[in-house]
Amino acid sequence: MSAPSCMLTSNPTVPPSPERTMPTRHTASSSLSDTEIQHITAEIAAGRPPRVWFTAEAVGMPEGQSGKVRALADPNEPDYLRVQPTGSDDTLAFSPTELTLTKPSRRRTTHQRPDTEPPTLFDDIDGEDRASGWP
Repeated sequence: MSAPSCMLTSNPTVPPSPERTMPTRHTASSSLSDTEIQHITAEIAAGRPPRVWFTAEAVGMPEGQSGKVRALADPNEPDYLRVQPTGSDDTLAFSPTELTLTKPSRRRTTHQRPDTEPPTLFDDIDGEDRASGWP
């Protein structure tokens, strides 16, 4: 009996296809393309290290954090992009799937104001005023 065609099988030698990976709500962008890597190479050669952002694939880095590409190593290496994360003095190695040139959208925090005033020290939960004394 063979497995149904709709069933996904796990094969460690085949990376997940883009159709099967879900982008997160913070960085819905894709990894670096060959054209973008050529652009990064030209920027580094001109002395302008480009800013990149880490994707969910980046190991040990928060998704959406930025860094600057300082150098490129041998492209035959899996992690050949040398990136200095923002706020760090270290330069770390990353693969193109761990980086993007697309700036993620800002996370918005919403502060909701309460409809009523918060209770004071002398207000009781049941609504009785205890400031005048005990019942």
